Amino acid sequence: MVEVKLHPRMVDLPYMLHFPGISEQQFAELTDEDTKAELFDGFMIVHSPATLRHDNIVTFLGGLMSFYANAKDLGEVLAASNAIAHLASGRKFAADAFFLRDDRVPVPMPKEFKGAPDLVLEVLSPTTRDYDLEDKRPAYQEAGVGEIWFVDPDTKQVIVDRRRRRRYSADVVTTGKVSSTVIDGFWIDAAWLWAARLPNRMTCLKKILAAPSL
Repeated sequence: MVEVKLHPRMVDLPYMLHFPGISEQQFAELTDEDTKAELFDGFMIVHSPATLRHDNIVTFLGGLMSFYANAKDLGEVLAASNAIAHLASGRKFAADAFFLRDDRVPVPMPKEFKGAPDLVLEVLSPTTRDYDLEDKRPAYQEAGVGEIWFVDPDTKQVIVDRRRRRRYSADVVTTGKVSSTVIDGFWIDAAWLWAARLPNRMTCLKKILAAPSL
């Protein structure tokens, strides 16, 4: 577990700390399930605790994806501290959530998944937006993640990168349906994410399941 002591007048909250020269072995020794940290090309990146708004959206959207995938026997959604993707040597990312197709779900489930998830979900915040979009986004694409969702509560938009053979296309949605091609038949209404109080997940799930397949 990493313990960082910071003087309140020196570092403002929230924060994102970078520690250079960290190997995979050192990263494993320094972190545990309570540490929100990632390894990116020799840097250990430690994040401050997420805001309640961030966690609410992750719980809401990750939960919807998980409930739907289970109902359709499509695969598993891992979230929060369980969502560690070992994309490549020196790259261990703690996604907000990711989806694995049923035939790719390891049994038993290890502490981290080695390889590219089929879908990744990242909820952006002011401290992580540049890091998520400028650093993690191309890393996810290099690894071959099938679909990447970036939810930005501040700009009220959802960016979805979809892999088309060796290239990616990006859709930016602010209103209306946001659909997945990886979690077959899954969609949300973007307005659900921007509500002052997030709607009931089971009510939303019923709407998703009741929609006709395209």
